[in-house]
Amino acid sequence: MNRPKIHLLYEHGADKQPFDSAHIRLLRPLSHPSLQHKLAVTSGLTYDGRSVDAVIVDRLWRPDISPALANELVARVRAGGARLIYAIDDDLLALRTEKKDWTPTEAQFEAVQVFLSEADGVWVTTPALKERFAAFNPDIGVVPSALDERLLPVWRSPARQWYPGFKDTVARHLRWLPRAMVNALRYTLAGRKVIGYMGTFTHDSDLSMVLPALRAVWQRHQGKIAFQLVGVIGRTETYQALQELPVRIINPAPTIAAYPHFLPWFSTYLHWDIAIAPLQDTPFNRCKSDIKFLDYSALGTVGIYSRVPAYETTVRHRQTGWLAENTVEAWIEALEELISNEPLRRAIARQATQYLHAERILNRTAHKWVEAIETLLEVNP
Repeated sequence: MNRPKIHLLYEHGADKQPFDSAHIRLLRPLSHPSLQHKLAVTSGLTYDGRSVDAVIVDRLWRPDISPALANELVARVRAGGARLIYAIDDDLLALRTEKKDWTPTEAQFEAVQVFLSEADGVWVTTPALKERFAAFNPDIGVVPSALDERLLPVWRSPARQWYPGFKDTVARHLRWLPRAMVNALRYTLAGRKVIGYMGTFTHDSDLSMVLPALRAVWQRHQGKIAFQLVGVIGRTETYQALQELPVRIINPAPTIAAYPHFLPWFSTYLHWDIAIAPLQDTPFNRCKSDIKFLDYSALGTVGIYSRVPAYETTVRHRQTGWLAENTVEAWIEALEELISNEPLRRAIARQATQYLHAERILNRTAHKWVEAIETLLEVNP
């Protein structure tokens, strides 16, 4: 049986390195060992017209993207006799009217519309995003995000299964384990509970939304809790608002900034008792995926998540996470309950990790990428 030939154009910046989202949604899944005999995948910055069955173009693809470049790529793919798949995991078009720290240019907005309309098929990560883009393209498939088990701590896997690359995975995580144990011991001896928040440098507004709850909890538990942030904030005023709290800002070294290095570091190095994922209910956020739920489950900690579409469809309240309304009172209640109730905290964390390894790792879901490609090729022979 001939393997479909796929060429991937991943989204990248001026340094030409793949963005984290490209690793998570495309590079890691399509290079998974379970697909080696099912797909022949190449990737790069450009498509030269080579003979392939399909070309996948990711989000904004290149920093200088424009409608002209988008149409040029469409024409080149058509001339090469290939199908065009557009992969997108955010409602970028919503940023035309919604204020964010980063907003696409008008040329980028128009390029997204070209890809959405001209692609033979579109891949999204959530049903909400499929519904949002339905007017642009009738052939939209939902392929939910999943984590690559090769990047996760094997000692947290409920099954502790062997798989290709198992020994390399163990070695990759062992380099962080001694420091992680020191961190855990340091806070345990101090009697402190650590509350953490990880994300891109675009979550100032989300953090500000729950900051009154964090202040209230700190006032009740001074000396008994501490806060850690990885990324999350990019504005000076947000840093200033945090000064009264015992917050440690953790900046990973540049050598581990790329996703294949970051996830092993994050899931091994840090020791958090509670992780938070506040998310404002906006049109842009309603189409986001639950990737942070997966990240926190990989960390082996209990997460508090805003009760918004990104999380409420997969997080089971008080079972695999805590869903909180976006009010100060709801976040205080969640934090207080989880700070004081260690058995509940541990049970939720354990069940979240079990869910991750049972349903949301590539060893379980990689076949969905193959099915999505085969469906497209059958619909567009």
